[in-house]
Amino acid sequence: MNDVYGVISQVAGQRIVLFAAVVEKNALLRKYGGRVEPYEQAFEGLCTMFNLFLRKVQAKQGSVQRGIIVFDEARPSLSRQIRTLLAKFQAGGSRWTTINSLVETVFFFDSRTSRIMQLADFTAHAVYRWYETGDPHHLKAIQHKFDREGGKQHGLKCYPLECTKNCP
Repeated sequence: MNDVYGVISQVAGQRIVLFAAVVEKNALLRKYGGRVEPYEQAFEGLCTMFNLFLRKVQAKQGSVQRGIIVFDEARPSLSRQIRTLLAKFQAGGSRWTTINSLVETVFFFDSRTSRIMQLADFTAHAVYRWYETGDPHHLKAIQHKFDREGGKQHGLKCYPLECTKNCP
C-alpha cells in the first residue's frame, strides 16, 4: 500500500488532483434535523469542489474546461440517485455556486477493472482511516494532491463543514 501512495504522491504537477467528501452523519442530522440526505450532501460537495477547480484551471489557461464524474458501480442502486442529483445541480446550482463545468451525466466503472478507480479507492481508504480512526499515515503521503489554493485546502471537506479536520 505504501508503494501505491508513493506513486500517487510523486505524480508531477497537477496531473492528479484529488477530491474527497466525508459525511459525519450524526453531526449532519443534528445540524439539519434530518432534512439532509448524507449522499446528497457529499455529492453536492464533490460537484462544487470539482466545478470550482475546473473554473480555476479555465481562468489560468484561458480555455473552456469540462470535467467528468466517474463512480464505482459497486452500488448500482445509487446510480439513479447520483444521475438525478447531478441534473438537479446543473439546472439549479449547488447551495454554494452554479455547476456549469461538468458534463451532463455521471459514468460508472467497476473499480476492479479501472486503474483510475483504484486510485479513487486508495484515496477513499486514506481519508477513511484519518476520519474514522485518526490514522493519518496514508493521508499524509497524498494530502498535497488535494485541490488547494494558497494555503487553503479545497479538495477535502467534511460535511457539515465545521467537522472538517486538518491532517497533521
